[in-house]
Amino acid sequence: MSARYGFDGQVAVITGGAAGFGLAVATRLAEAGASLVLVDITADALHAAAEKLGALAVVADVSQEPEVDKYVAAAVEAHGRIDLFFNNAGIEGRMAPMTELSVADFDRVMAVNARGVFMGLRAVLKVMKPQGSGVIVNTASMAAIKGAATFSPYIASKHAVLGLTKSAALEGAPYGIRVNCVAPGHIDTRMGRDLTKQINPDDPEGVFRAVSETVPLYKRYGTATEVANLVVWLLSSESEYVSGSLHLIDGAINAG
Repeated sequence: MSARYGFDGQVAVITGGAAGFGLAVATRLAEAGASLVLVDITADALHAAAEKLGALAVVADVSQEPEVDKYVAAAVEAHGRIDLFFNNAGIEGRMAPMTELSVADFDRVMAVNARGVFMGLRAVLKVMKPQGSGVIVNTASMAAIKGAATFSPYIASKHAVLGLTKSAALEGAPYGIRVNCVAPGHIDTRMGRDLTKQINPDDPEGVFRAVSETVPLYKRYGTATEVANLVVWLLSSESEYVSGSLHLIDGAINAG
């Protein structure tokens, strides 16, 4: 597929870059001329993706402050700046009623999905503010606008991403920095498939088919490429007056 947007000379940092949304966005940006820094905790998959795309690979745990500072420093050392940041790394955690979840279960999800997003924003904004420019997209979820029984840590973490997005957009605006978040619905990725296994380990395919039928548009899961299409638009100059907002990509499942 030919690149619709031009990102020649721009430096993009992508967390969770080894698979799913991160890899799909990285592929699009590479096609459009961006220099890439891919970040992931899964070393083998990360290095394979980076080699394929000609990217710098940084193995890092986004829930740890020194590791976040490490990937930002590596990007600046290699390229001198950061123009684009897809703050995407996340985990789903364990599905269970609140009464059956431990504090450790809650903390594990919040550490990656909320604290990791906060620390990424903080570190990258320190680079972008002196530049007087930059674009950030955070990965939230339709879980940022609703509740769900048995999924409270994830729901809480994605509500936090929306709040961080709005705050960062206001802080970045005087410096010409835009910050938005995407809110995917049911998307056919590793995480999406793992959730079906948690819901019914004996018949995850049956869960997948049943969930597909609940989606008003096309009766199917979305794809990582479809999410990437939205993210890349938000990173591009075509969305230059868009900041501080959440963008659902859910096949109209939350329209009612």
